[in-house]
Amino acid sequence: MEFPAELKNLIYSKAEKYSISELKAVSKSITEKYKSESGMGKRLVTEELQALVYAVVRMPSTFGAVYSALEHTLECVDIAKDDGLTLLDAGAGTGGASWAAAQLLELSSVTCIERENEMRRLGQELMDNSCDAPGNAVWKAGDIGSTELPERDIVISSYVLNEMSPKQRAEAAVRLWEKTAELLLVIEPGTPAGFSGLMEIRSLLLSKGAFVAAPCVSCGDCPLPENDWCHFTVRVQRSRLHKLIKEADVPYEDEKFSYMAFVRKKPVTPEGRVLRHPAIGKGSIGLELCTGDGLRRRTVTKKDKENFRIARKLSAGDSVKSS
Repeated sequence: MEFPAELKNLIYSKAEKYSISELKAVSKSITEKYKSESGMGKRLVTEELQALVYAVVRMPSTFGAVYSALEHTLECVDIAKDDGLTLLDAGAGTGGASWAAAQLLELSSVTCIERENEMRRLGQELMDNSCDAPGNAVWKAGDIGSTELPERDIVISSYVLNEMSPKQRAEAAVRLWEKTAELLLVIEPGTPAGFSGLMEIRSLLLSKGAFVAAPCVSCGDCPLPENDWCHFTVRVQRSRLHKLIKEADVPYEDEKFSYMAFVRKKPVTPEGRVLRHPAIGKGSIGLELCTGDGLRRRTVTKKDKENFRIARKLSAGDSVKSS
């Protein structure tokens, strides 16, 4: 999974107009806003330069999280259409989720709903100026909590619902589900708060007839204890500019995210899913699995050559046979 090169070049060509000190200052202000004001329904990225810095720093991570979550989801559902699928990117930001979906699906049309003018303007500009952009994309101003939304085959909400109050989040989740013909994918930060919000949405949508396709392997109660939360990691390569803005030495960052995929038809879920990074020991690999029978720990040794070969390639989030 690579962030599209043409998209990256378009973003960085715009960023060249500004000094590193300007970009750093704006990045820090955005971070502080998200830390102190997220979850209050406030507008967090409202200025042109803020939107650009967001695209440099956060868009690759959003792209990576959506790509990873959607890739695992598509192992459990079959939603391909000969004439292409329609997508609603709800709370699109600068369009990272749409770009990710376009890498994995044949999309006939994309509708991006975003309330912030500068985010929407930049997202549309990036798509309009790239030959690799999602096709037939339409950008519309709106708030997913109140704007009339179109029905689409796939609806994606990435890093949006966590910015709302619990009541607003529940109402928005129901609205998004009502506009979903096939698949609703919700991605949130891989934090206890992000996961807690997802679990509230899970209970609500299950009561309305939805099925969970991923990451859960059943629609039963979550087997995790109260002090734990389900989250996964995708490694995102940092560009030189990204490293300079974040004052980072490591050439990558690990984006932690939680997600839930809801579908209309009962999915074919795996027997188990790897919940944590495999524990690599001397001649053995330890796996922590979520299964239909609850949490299970499995140790695979070198003596079991075939399963050991498979286990060596597993990462958190991957599906497996439970026994």
